[in-house]
Amino acid sequence: MTDKNLADLVVETSKQISEIYNHPDYQKIETEGYEADATLGDAYQAMVDLNAQIAKKEQE
Repeated sequence: MTDKNLADLVVETSKQISEIYNHPDYQKIETEGYEADATLGDAYQAMVDLNAQIAKKEQE
């Protein structure tokens, strides 16, 4: 269990996804033909969407 609120976790996760995407080791793996059903872009977009939903709930 964590003491962090969900919005903070989403932001933190988004940053980590970005760091992974930009990491030279990941870039090398990707250029060697790495393919996945769900990409890091998909994961990042999920965090963007979740963050928007959290913001919407906070405005209610």
